[in-house]
Amino acid sequence: MTKPDRDSYLQRGEQLLAEWGVAVDADAAALRAHSLREPAADLAIAARLGSHASEASVALLKEIEARCRDKLVRKEVKRALYRLQQRGVAVPAEAPLAPAPVLGPQLEGYLSPVDGRGDQLVWLVRPLPGGIAHLLAVVNDPEGMREVDLNRTTRKALKEARRDLEAKHELRLVEADWRYCDFLMDRAFRWAQQRGNRIEGDYPALRAQVARTTAPSELPPLIFARFDAASIRSDPALLRESPALFEEKEFRTWVLDPETLQPYLAEIMKAKDSPIVLSPAQQQERFQVTVARAVEELFTGERQQSWARRLYEMAYFFAVTRRESSARRACAVALALQESAHGGREIPLCEQLVRGSLAGFLQMAAEREQEQARSSLIMTPQQAARAAQRRQP
Repeated sequence: MTKPDRDSYLQRGEQLLAEWGVAVDADAAALRAHSLREPAADLAIAARLGSHASEASVALLKEIEARCRDKLVRKEVKRALYRLQQRGVAVPAEAPLAPAPVLGPQLEGYLSPVDGRGDQLVWLVRPLPGGIAHLLAVVNDPEGMREVDLNRTTRKALKEARRDLEAKHELRLVEADWRYCDFLMDRAFRWAQQRGNRIEGDYPALRAQVARTTAPSELPPLIFARFDAASIRSDPALLRESPALFEEKEFRTWVLDPETLQPYLAEIMKAKDSPIVLSPAQQQERFQVTVARAVEELFTGERQQSWARRLYEMAYFFAVTRRESSARRACAVALALQESAHGGREIPLCEQLVRGSLAGFLQMAAEREQEQARSSLIMTPQQAARAAQRRQP
């Protein structure tokens, strides 16, 4: 295999930074939030820092040098430090390396998939002498943080907890960049505060026992460290095949709740109970019209961005668990939703989600009606008409 050269590495790194939303003129503080994620990006960051004459640039370069083992990156760091020296910035030869964010390097992050309600389990873990500190939070998109807790435990107990979650609840956690997990927790906390939602646990106090730096205010979805958005957009088959995601066990709970569907269920039931008996074809047409309206309305506004974020999270989860096809499909739906001007229209997964949810609740309603009819001696005119219609050859 041909080893990457500096120019190709730099090009790839700049491409990653662009995908992560890092501005061309980003300063050292902004670049720090994206450092040590990918070697190619670190090389691009080092090259940029060589043009930023500041002590902050030196500090970040020293941090990358201390923690990155990639030879091309380390060589770029030395080149950048030399350039800064030539511009009059002090670069102490033997001074202690600028520390990474306090406690940061030791932290570990873990994420669960997102369930049908938008809930996700997020962990931050920090090793301690003789054990670990385990910060765990249940976050919801878009409602915010639901609960948070901190445990002092052991590595063995933590592994057993992960095994139990998977064995008893089919809830698997995967490793993720701790800074991203930190960002998810902090964002959820801010969302809950803005909405006035109650949070179980004192998040600021508990987090302070694990990390003492400010959490990132914004980070791109983790999946874009693995996939190129342009390649996803260029493959229309991914959207067409997106309903296949419902075959993944993590999507079993992805059903719209009856409160959300209530206006559409009421519309369908109203047509069903009308004195005018509709033929099966007419009923199906009414159903399709209602589905089309729901698909557009239920994936707009705040919900639109929330569904996109959830699908980005699922894309990362599938990628880490080696289900690349599902990861790419989830990412394609997220991109399409994020860029749509008409909700979930023409996005097969959204259409299937609405259609399947409505059909499920209608089936339950029909079963309840049949049970009531069997136990009743009185038949309504609508029931009589439908019964007659079923008896017709």
